[in-house]
Formats: sequence, structure tokens, C-alpha cells
Amino acid sequence: MGKLHKVLLIGVNGFGARHLNELTRQQDEGMLELAAVSDLRLSEDASAIVTERGIRHYTDYREMLAREKDASFVVISTPIQLHAPMAIEAMEAGYHVLLEKPPAAVIQDALRITDTAKRCGKLCAVNFFTPSRKALSMLTGIAASGEIGPIQALKGISLLNRPATYFTRTAWAGKLSVQGVTVLDGTFHNPAAHLFYSMLNLSERLSSLTGQPSGLSSVTAELYHANPIESDDTSCVRVVTEGGLRLHLYITLCARYGETQRIRLEGTGGAVEWSYDNKVTLWKGDESVVYDCQDEGFIPARYRNLIAVIEGREEKLDVSLESAIRFTVAANGAFESSGSVTDIPRQFAEPGTQQGDPGMYIGGIEETVRAAFREGKLFSELGGIPWAKASEPFEVTGYSRFPQQFRIGE
Repeated sequence: MGKLHKVLLIGVNGFGARHLNELTRQQDEGMLELAAVSDLRLSEDASAIVTERGIRHYTDYREMLAREKDASFVVISTPIQLHAPMAIEAMEAGYHVLLEKPPAAVIQDALRITDTAKRCGKLCAVNFFTPSRKALSMLTGIAASGEIGPIQALKGISLLNRPATYFTRTAWAGKLSVQGVTVLDGTFHNPAAHLFYSMLNLSERLSSLTGQPSGLSSVTAELYHANPIESDDTSCVRVVTEGGLRLHLYITLCARYGETQRIRLEGTGGAVEWSYDNKVTLWKGDESVVYDCQDEGFIPARYRNLIAVIEGREEKLDVSLESAIRFTVAANGAFESSGSVTDIPRQFAEPGTQQGDPGMYIGGIEETVRAAFREGKLFSELGGIPWAKASEPFEVTGYSRFPQQFRIGE
């Protein structure tokens, strides 16, 4: 490794606390130096870390960008609606950027970040959690070998439960917009964003193996909510690539109990799954084998990869902005397809079982999601789901602008 890279952090609360802890750990290992942080306020724990280590604290991130000129890159862990303006200002100030997911709420902002990166000659990596390098190699290797036959389907499933306070933890939680700025804080834009991006990234890799076009062609989505929020808490999404590969994603935050999120590749002769604990399971006939593909963790991996690309030791970012834009196109296309977020009537939902702070539970949602996942259907296509409402495919080829306003419900 070359010089010790200095790093700046914008946002130390919420998920930013994870970055603060990991950056200081990496500093103790001699991998980098956390020079300064910026946030309007510091939690008691963050204040103790910053004070003890002599890390400079700014309440104005613009002042930090202007003063800390010898830093290499900026980590941005702030609300979704601030990602684009902060990333653009950081690159214009001369820094590379590691941007928390998603890169932006709307495609036009993501494209603005891309244009700025090109104009300023700066890198912008995105902090999506993905299968480890070992897991990715195994998944693509199995697909390429033909061991499970030609891939017929790529599916993702996320059964989660969230308490009521999850939707009141910030001013933007569960919102479509905040003070006129689009946020779209729903299922696949936040708790299942990593899963959705990983599916899209895998589809791109599978397309390269077969020589098929990898561009996104259309998105069909059904968005619902049982909680009293603007955005969705239960969704199903179908993405079709230009090469004809179909991706199906199923998410709910209204399950009785959560389970590990996972992605499944189904072939004509078997299947392979990756789960959030970085385990890969291969099925052939009645037999299965599980492989442990854990690595150092995705946050330190992103730091190391960005530093390696800055120094020229690696050629590509693990999650480049160009790759992440596929996620923004698909996410925006899902909202465009649904047209609005559909209320699930109260006769089909009830408070969950979380003691003292229940979110909403949708009756039978676990079997509904699992059935759709098995059959590769949208909820409305299953039949017998009284609250399900069909939507139309939305073409996303050349998509470049999300509308300023999105309907909340009906």
C-alpha cells in the first residue's frame, strides 16, 4: 500500500455510526486516517470517539470540504435526498467519494453525480452490500459451468418485520418526498436495496456469460402499504432485461417474523442460492451442499477497494456509480409502473407481535410472498389475494427522468 489516505465522513448518526466505528478500526490497523467528521450534532458515543482521538468535527460539511484539502476521499452517510448534492460538492471540491446507498432517489440526480464524476475526474463508489467476491465467483462459476443447466429465473425474497418506530425514526422514513424533495423511502429503496442491487448486478454478470444484452427493458411492480406511511412496506417487482432474463423480487416489512434475505438462480437442472450471511447453497436433484463464502465485511471491503483503485492497484470499483445507476432506473421504474402505493384494507392487516411497539402484520403474507417467489408471479397473478392490484409494465430503455410528484394512494 502507498501513502496513508486521509478520509472525511459526512454523517455520523444512524448508519453513519457504523462508518465511524469501522473507519476508526481501520485507522488502528494502519489502513487509513479519519481526519474529520461533519454532522449537526454528535451522539454521546460519537462525541467520545471524536474527542478521544482528536478527530476534527465540523457542523458545516462545506467548511470541512474547504479546509481538509489533503484528504483522499469522503464517505457520505446522510439521508437519501442529500446524497446527490453532497456527492457533487465533494467531487467538485477535489475528493473521491464513497456514497451510501442508494446513490440518489431519482435517475436525474444519479446522472448529475455521474456527469460530475466524469467532469472532475473523480471516483464515486456506492456502498451497496453484495455477495462477497468469493460468493460472486462461485455463483457465476456455477452458472457458467452449466452445472445447473441454463438459468431460467433470478429471484430475490425478503421477509422482514419492522416496528412502528421504524417509520418515525427520521423525518424521511416511509416518505415519498420531504419538503418537496423526492425520497421514495420504500422497501427496495432501503431495507432490501442491497438485495435488489445484488440481483441486478448478478443479471449483468449472467448476461455477459451468455453474450446477451444486459440493459434493462421494462419494470412491472405492485406497491402496497399496511402501515400508515406514504411509501410501500410490501412489494413485488419484475424486471426484464433486453436479453430476456427475468428478475423477480418479493419484499414485505409486515411479516410475523423475519428471515435471512436471499437470491436464487434457478436452472433447468438445479438451483443455487446466496443468502445475506454470505453462504451459497447448491441444489442438484435431492442433494444440496452449503459453502461458507464470508469475507472481511462489505464496509471495510469498500474502503480497501476504493483505495486500491485510487492507487492503481485495482482497475474496477466493486460497486461503481455506473453499475448502481441500474438500481436507480429499476427502482424508479417500479414506482412508475405501480402509479401509486395501494392501501391494504384494515380487514387484512393487524398490529404485529412486537412487544410494546408493533408494526402492522398482513394476514398470510409469508405464504403469499413464498408462493409468488416459488411461482415467479406478481401478487395479483397468484389469484385469491383480495388486496392485490395488477399494474402495467413500464419501459425503461433510455429512461432519464422521474416525475416530481408521485401519488400517495387511492
